[in-house]
Amino acid sequence: MSKLRLLDLALLVLAGLLGWQVRREWIDSHARAQALLQGGLPPSKVPGLAPLDKVDPPTAAAYAEVATKNLFSADRNPNVIVDPPKPEPEKPPPPFPVAHGVMMWEGVPPTIVLSEKAGGPQKGYQAGQSIGQWKLLSVDNSYVDLEWDGKEFKKRIDELIVRTPIADDSEPAASKSKGARPKPAAPPPSSGSRSGPGVDVGGGLKGCVPGDASPDGTVVDGMKKVVTATPFGNGCRWEPAK
Repeated sequence: MSKLRLLDLALLVLAGLLGWQVRREWIDSHARAQALLQGGLPPSKVPGLAPLDKVDPPTAAAYAEVATKNLFSADRNPNVIVDPPKPEPEKPPPPFPVAHGVMMWEGVPPTIVLSEKAGGPQKGYQAGQSIGQWKLLSVDNSYVDLEWDGKEFKKRIDELIVRTPIADDSEPAASKSKGARPKPAAPPPSSGSRSGPGVDVGGGLKGCVPGDASPDGTVVDGMKKVVTATPFGNGCRWEPAK
């Protein structure tokens, strides 16, 4: 029993020592905190700000560039923008010549029969020749190339052919009702009037008149009729008789 009491006494003394040590640490920390709050730091000296540069008073001339570059008022720009000159209107080409046919013969350059206007005199033309304001560049059985004012025009031959509608010679109904006698029909032209050399096609050759029924080898006015077979039918021409 005495040993237990000594042990309890020793534990009690140890607990008291621990409590005293804890209180002492608390008192010291509290004292340090109070000293820090009450003492403070000495104020540091802060240098003053440097003075700003002197600004010149604004002038109206300094804002001239602002006014000239205003995107919403282009009229303030003193540099006048001159509009480019308008291109001259393109001159329309003259009327195309009228085609009457093409002759494709062996040994002879392709020849096209043209006239400057409908009802005008007909003549055969080959590449390099001119008719009116047009120059013939090339010709084949379907197309013809024409040049005017340095420009080239390619036309189908059937576009250049003027197809005149057949006139209706019938009498009006009013004249028939009045008992007017109809005009007698003109007699068809004789076969002799439709034979012989036709349009000069160049190179000393002449074309055949439509409806010419004279046989191959016929000689008229020193010209001999020559009929040749082509892929497009019989070709007809008149050449000097030898």
